Amino acid sequence: MAYTVLARKYRPQSFEDLVGQEHVARTLGNAINSDRVAHAFLFTGVRGVGKTTTARLLAKALNCEKGPTPTPCNECGPCSEITAGVDVDVQEIDGASNNSVEDVRRLQESLPYRPQRDRYKIVIVDEVHMLSTGAFNAFLKTLEEPPDHVKFIFATTESHKVPVTIRSRCQQYDFRLIPHRLIGERVRAILDAEGLSADEEAISVVAREAAGSMRDALTLLDQLVAISDDRITADTVAASLGIAAREALYEVARAVLEGDGAAVVGAVDGLADKSVDMQHFARQLLHLMRDLVVLKLGAGDPAEWVPEEREAAEALIDDIDILELQRAFRATSRVMDEMAQSPNPKLMLEMGLVRVATRPPLQSVSELLARLEALQGTPGAKGGSSGGPRPRKPNPKRAPHPAKPKAEATPEAKPEPELKPQEPDQPIMPATKHSGGFHTSAGEVLTPIRRAALQEWEELVGTLEQQQPALAAVLEHGIPKAVGPDRIVLSFKDGSFYGRQAESPESIAAIVRIAEQQLGARPEIEIRFDAQGDAATKTVAAVAAQRKEAEVEAKRKEALNHPVVREAIDVFPEAAGKLKVHIEAD
Repeated sequence: MAYTVLARKYRPQSFEDLVGQEHVARTLGNAINSDRVAHAFLFTGVRGVGKTTTARLLAKALNCEKGPTPTPCNECGPCSEITAGVDVDVQEIDGASNNSVEDVRRLQESLPYRPQRDRYKIVIVDEVHMLSTGAFNAFLKTLEEPPDHVKFIFATTESHKVPVTIRSRCQQYDFRLIPHRLIGERVRAILDAEGLSADEEAISVVAREAAGSMRDALTLLDQLVAISDDRITADTVAASLGIAAREALYEVARAVLEGDGAAVVGAVDGLADKSVDMQHFARQLLHLMRDLVVLKLGAGDPAEWVPEEREAAEALIDDIDILELQRAFRATSRVMDEMAQSPNPKLMLEMGLVRVATRPPLQSVSELLARLEALQGTPGAKGGSSGGPRPRKPNPKRAPHPAKPKAEATPEAKPEPELKPQEPDQPIMPATKHSGGFHTSAGEVLTPIRRAALQEWEELVGTLEQQQPALAAVLEHGIPKAVGPDRIVLSFKDGSFYGRQAESPESIAAIVRIAEQQLGARPEIEIRFDAQGDAATKTVAAVAAQRKEAEVEAKRKEALNHPVVREAIDVFPEAAGKLKVHIEAD
């Protein structure tokens, strides 16, 4: 008898055997029990997670002689023939080779006829995204209103290629990647059923390399059984797959985290001698770095480690700070990106990991500032004096402060305050109502009439904001052309939403009421629309934005001029001009 591969031999024969897709099994089971089974289903997910298997299980559940039931007997004629793939009423179609309009038309011609024996005629289309556009369009009407005895089940690994018109006619079930733990348990159960033995570490590697696909895990297990003698070991798995053994992986990780560049070079050379795939090894190392961070945080057992592997990981990170682990993860990720763009991945991996291993140690900013403050307050410190600030080192990247004239030392003399140079790019704040002029951010000086109009309008909008904030938010986007007891003229850009809101009768009445309170008269209100170009500087909203921007800039400069920060820049002159200040919102 021909050999049957493990993936087919141990294919689930009931919803209870479906590993990692309990949400799908429970939903379909409930639908069958309540007699609410849809006429079309779309199963999506990566390869090897159980889409086609679930389609066959659903077909058996609907056509079992004891059903419809979520627990088919697997003994009756329909169950046995569906399992063997020879049931005449259950058609399995490959979407890649039957993707034309003619193929869909031939299928549609057979659908009106009743099933020969089963309860339902079921059509399973695998890789349905391979159908042509015409074939999808030919399916639309039949898929929306099929005969009562017909059920459609579509399966695809690329759901985004299925037209939305098809997806909207189907119940969609997303199949998840299967966790490592469940794959390991299934592999262990199959090995027991086959009378085979394997190391726990070997099973863990198989589950990890399967990357969430049960079929990939069983295919790999078939290969390992063929090349193993009595017992499957981790070394056998590593040699078969061309991947690094876990010991080699931990050796490189230990050298990187402990800063031993020579050990990194030796370990990578050893991997190259064993023909290990460097790209795959880099992915393994990055995943290990991530798992070490998770383990250091105490957030669980991320990699489903066997006890020996967990003990090795804990010993590795025992004296390593969490920030160093995060830093190593990010640096390793950057090495992977460099390898992807290099014709020599081994060279980039080797030198990249040496760079990571020989990186300088981290020092927190708070620690550096504390050291600076200690230097400032320590008598006899280098370059410092008791009770006074340490003289700053000359910095060629910073413009020197203008020298202050020396004053005679008299009892009445008081030290003059140090003047900070005016930054040329500082935004100009709008003047207050009592100042002599009004400047925009572009440096334009408005005339007294326009300045008064803008200020009067700002006061009116401010008063209105306390009573009708929504209307005030609309009016602050208008340009006040004239504001007086007799007439108020507001200009908005052509087609402005704010302008349309402002010219409503309710808005006009509110403006008149506030103007009467503020100006002592009921002015005439005129709303204009024109192709204006100065709204960015001559509206209340623009003035408020300029003020806010100026306040933020002032806070930023205040932070940069803090004595401790200036001392830190003197110690690290290369940081001049590169500091970033984050201003938290009030």
